[in-house]
Amino acid sequence: MRCRPFFPSVFSPLRAVGRAPTRVPGWWLCVALLPAGAAQAMVPVQAAQQVAQGLAHLDPWIPVLLSLWLLLGAYCWLKATQPLRAQQRLRMQLGADAPVAPPLSPWLLAGAALCVTAVLLLGWGLADPAHALHALLVGWDEAAQQWSQQHVSVSTRAYLRHVTDVGDVLWLGMLSVLVAALLALRRRWLPLQIWVFAIGLNGLSTRVLKNAFDRARPQALHELVTSGASFPSGHTAGSVVVYGLLWWLLRGRLPRRSRVVLGTGLALLVALIAASRIWLEAHFASDVVGGGLLGLAILGLAIWALERGRAQP
Repeated sequence: MRCRPFFPSVFSPLRAVGRAPTRVPGWWLCVALLPAGAAQAMVPVQAAQQVAQGLAHLDPWIPVLLSLWLLLGAYCWLKATQPLRAQQRLRMQLGADAPVAPPLSPWLLAGAALCVTAVLLLGWGLADPAHALHALLVGWDEAAQQWSQQHVSVSTRAYLRHVTDVGDVLWLGMLSVLVAALLALRRRWLPLQIWVFAIGLNGLSTRVLKNAFDRARPQALHELVTSGASFPSGHTAGSVVVYGLLWWLLRGRLPRRSRVVLGTGLALLVALIAASRIWLEAHFASDVVGGGLLGLAILGLAIWALERGRAQP
């Protein structure tokens, strides 16, 4: 009797990125969405401390790195979309009325811009005591923190520490490298560039905002290793970008039922990671909202770029 290899069957759902629709085993979806206890072992305390120290050393250079990253992303985008622009110019010279590709909805870019504006307004309101929103936001944060202190038990916090590690920079970094490697193996160069750019943009912009608003974290951290200031939540922003973009890459390659299950499961996982940051008192509630809005802005930009790239000849 011939045995099928184990590892190809495990990674076959991710290898679906870039090829025709395929059936994904339900057991894989269930396992992939469970914030398993092994996540804690994947983010050891010493490694988390080293990452936090490394990021602190890079803080003076983060704005420069972000500027260079944006310039690099713009250059790669211009190179990648050059064939489309060339065809558009040719059709204009020939007087062709039909567009090269169907126009994209502006709602993704408008939504991303709105989310960025909301993040900046939220950070300004938290940083400036004279701002009209300051008292409201602080009162909201205190109410959420008091609720978590009264209703979240010690055993629940122990479980939430496993959940929050699924949104840690080390965990998300390993997942990002795995997806990037699979995209490279499939020669999906434009999705690979957008994936790498979105992950890097999220990390750098989160760090810039942390340093700019410099909000102190809650006092009760429950022995968590943290990096940088409190606003916005890096765990929340990173989870929205990584898990959201992963679902978008897979959605067109999966059967409808698997697509719905995967999307629902990942959305619940991101929501649970965000809630864990409040219930573990690693962040205030407004920090998590700010992180979610930042993640949605970057996710919207990445999805727009993916759809724009698919419209090319």
